[in-house]
Amino acid sequence: MIKKILLITLLTIASMAYDFGDVPQVKVTEIPKGKPLMIEFGKTECIWCEHMAPYFKEIKAKHPKTPIYYVNTDTDFLGGINQNIEVLPTAVFWDAEGKEIGRYEGYLLPEQIMELLVKYGVLI
Repeated sequence: MIKKILLITLLTIASMAYDFGDVPQVKVTEIPKGKPLMIEFGKTECIWCEHMAPYFKEIKAKHPKTPIYYVNTDTDFLGGINQNIEVLPTAVFWDAEGKEIGRYEGYLLPEQIMELLVKYGVLI
């Protein structure tokens, strides 16, 4: 019985995703080009990623046209490798052609996220 409860608990935890609101969770290859954007790389069971999720949800609610995407490296491992992601969470900023123009490794507070969105021309 204990094994069944443990298995159910582990499966439940593994299936939970952080609530990023309207920030789409995508694979790197699905991210459209054409305007500057931000990609937040994280993973399941990353406490810092979990703590940042509400920040992105709130920013996206206030600025719905701002292009922000979330890539879970558990489900897009190769996307993380191809973007040279070594630390989680990592925010990567692309220009309109999909070329990296900036990067921030580590935890960000909401005001820091906003500063970076402005700095890299992503905030709409």
